[in-house]
Amino acid sequence: MHIPEKLKLEYLLALDNHIETAGKKNKEVTMKKIFEITKEIADLGFGENDIHDIAKDEELYLKYEQWRKDNDL
Repeated sequence: MHIPEKLKLEYLLALDNHIETAGKKNKEVTMKKIFEITKEIADLGFGENDIHDIAKDEELYLKYEQWRKDNDL
């Protein structure tokens, strides 16, 4: 079983949004989104290493960049 690609892409977007966000209040909002997606992934039976692997996957990151561009995100 694999983590759905859409969920991986949303996770990467949440990480990018958190990095790009300024201000404590805004950081709290973006961190909440990261936690929500992490919980969804965990609820599917995946663990911490699986989640870390998302950020390390170069092929996925290239797909992410294109997905972000295609969706004006």
